[in-house]
Amino acid sequence: MTTSGKILDIARQALSAQQAGLNVTGHNIANVNTPGYSRQRVILEANPPTKTSWGFLGNGVSVNTIERLRNRYLDGEIRNEKKEMGAWTYREQIYTELELVFNEPSDNSLGQVMRNFWDSWNSLSSDPESTSAREVVRQSGVALVNTFHHIDSRITNMQQNLNQDLSTYVNNTNSILHQIADLNDKISGLEGNGSVANDYRDKRDLLLTQLTELAGVDSTENKNGMLTITLNGKILLERSQVSELGTESHSVNGTGIDVVIWKADKSSVNVKSGKIKGLLDMRDTAIPDMLSSLDELANTFVTEVNDVHKAGYGSDGHSGYTFFDDSTTGADDIALSSDVLDSLSKIAASEGGSIGDGNSALAIAKVAEDYTMSGNTATIEDYFSSMMGDLGIKSREASTMSDNQKLMTEQLENQQSSFSGVSLDEEMTNMIKYQHAYEAAARLVTTVDEMMKTIIDMV
Repeated sequence: MTTSGKILDIARQALSAQQAGLNVTGHNIANVNTPGYSRQRVILEANPPTKTSWGFLGNGVSVNTIERLRNRYLDGEIRNEKKEMGAWTYREQIYTELELVFNEPSDNSLGQVMRNFWDSWNSLSSDPESTSAREVVRQSGVALVNTFHHIDSRITNMQQNLNQDLSTYVNNTNSILHQIADLNDKISGLEGNGSVANDYRDKRDLLLTQLTELAGVDSTENKNGMLTITLNGKILLERSQVSELGTESHSVNGTGIDVVIWKADKSSVNVKSGKIKGLLDMRDTAIPDMLSSLDELANTFVTEVNDVHKAGYGSDGHSGYTFFDDSTTGADDIALSSDVLDSLSKIAASEGGSIGDGNSALAIAKVAEDYTMSGNTATIEDYFSSMMGDLGIKSREASTMSDNQKLMTEQLENQQSSFSGVSLDEEMTNMIKYQHAYEAAARLVTTVDEMMKTIIDMV
């Protein structure tokens, strides 16, 4: 190649290299707000020199590769934190909803309705012949029953909603796995041919982080750039082959509850972290425990009030009436007895049946002070206060742990962003740098052209 031709070739390659730098800079700027995007940079290298009689002569520049700036160690740490963050964030959400269901303290809360119930009996004991006082007792009983029903219904609905969420999360898990499998093929195909798959890798990393927060998976990458994803040591994805998860309904206490299974062999899946773990903890442990405590509270009301009420006398002169329906099994079906609903005269205020005797009503009011719960070590109010206290403690724990995990994740993500995020100031500087280098290479072409014209004119 002639000297002029060699210079033109160097200029041509320089133009191409600087244009590549401008293209990558523009790509970075365009994706400054794209979630999961990693900053890229062009790696330039000098071409191998040519040996001449006077030494080695340079041959210009070329693009070695387009590098993706990503700290894999930080990626791994972020995913480890997101496993726990997913579980604690979900627990915090459900505990917060449970606190809203009970709405303590408030005028319409169960605690206040119970206090109103005891107060109505105390008032009746002072004026046992009063029809209006008896009506207040019955209405306070109705309010108590309705409040138990309302709370039980809302918590049961929460449990059913969690069951539906589980199916959604499992379907999302399968969807993400298939997307990653497709990206595995694309990345392996491109990089196997010597190309770079930076954007595909960014998308795959983002999906993997979402999957980790959802199901607490682990992952490894083989030499071909393909991810293998496992759940508690069992393979979910290998190359482009996905082992899907599914759900199967099991009956628990007469209620259909979905469990997570491997679709292939129907065996159960033990999820140890992620949102799915938080969901299962709340649906299968926290909410059933709350419903069980609520049932115990309702049943104690029925048993203790009825025992005293049956021994007392109504204003009709008869005894043996129940105040609550004694077929009650829990908070969902607690009800006033048909006796009380039919007639106010069957509300037992008298201990012996004499006019003005309100001792039975007073005895019922004092049931609130009796140690009837937790193995006769707590009153009804103590038991309920303990329920609310325990709920508050668990809610605060979930909130604290969720906040801690979010903070740790945010710190790691900030570190990753400082390494791989796009800085517009830096990209503008790079753009000017590549622009000037491109203009200089173009000027080189013009200079060679002028030199050749000079030589031709001389000839």
